[in-house]
Amino acid sequence: MRHRLIAAVMVLMLILSGCGHARSSVQTASSASAPSKYKAMTGKVVVFGTSIWAIEPGPEGVEANFEALTSFDVTDNSRLGGMATRIEGDYFEEVSLVSILLYNDDKYSKRMRQDVLEADYVIVAFGGNDQAKGVPASGTGNSFENALQLSVSTIKEMNPQARIILISPLNGWLPVDGEYIPFADIDNGGGKLADYIAAVERVADREKLLCVKMSEAIVFSKDDPMRYFKDGSHLTPEGSRLYAEYLTKQIYEYYYSNSQAKA
Repeated sequence: MRHRLIAAVMVLMLILSGCGHARSSVQTASSASAPSKYKAMTGKVVVFGTSIWAIEPGPEGVEANFEALTSFDVTDNSRLGGMATRIEGDYFEEVSLVSILLYNDDKYSKRMRQDVLEADYVIVAFGGNDQAKGVPASGTGNSFENALQLSVSTIKEMNPQARIILISPLNGWLPVDGEYIPFADIDNGGGKLADYIAAVERVADREKLLCVKMSEAIVFSKDDPMRYFKDGSHLTPEGSRLYAEYLTKQIYEYYYSNSQAKA
């Protein structure tokens, strides 16, 4: 019974997070303290991710912090309400990355595919919603790992010059019976958080991609669970700032350190 309750709450949270997303160009306070070396990073960045990106389009969100730290032009194609990688049956087809890249021909999906063609970098940040829905982390068929692999392969075919960056899912929490239950301890039928993180890392290893393990920067603490997560799934302003700073640092070290950008 407890297991079913946790699964239902996770799915409900990702569905009810839906609301409009308007892109903001407002600079945040991060820009004032950003190391000047990060401003050397230029180009068009296209993001496909969960509502961690899309939930806060204003100056305190991940996108605004990320742009303020760098000279990147960011196009956030994350969607709200359960954005994930897999498509099968009625599983959120309109917010499935595989669907957008390969099957869906509505005007929004066409625009997103055009964004991929014009991108210098493509960020793919998934796993949390797949875990919430109970999509198998790995294995045969429509597993999270296979869907992520298909998405990466498709992006490579569409734009061989784009640098693809994978971000593994975060360890948020659910309120259950007065407790904060971290995603790391939850299995909705497809595996625990560690299994989804491992799947992202395997795809990155196979494809020789930068993999940003964001859970190493934003750490769940039962002593202060709301420091980074305002509701368990979405970031506080401090969490968004830390997310953007860690991502910026990882990109710089991988592509720009020693003045030798990797292809």
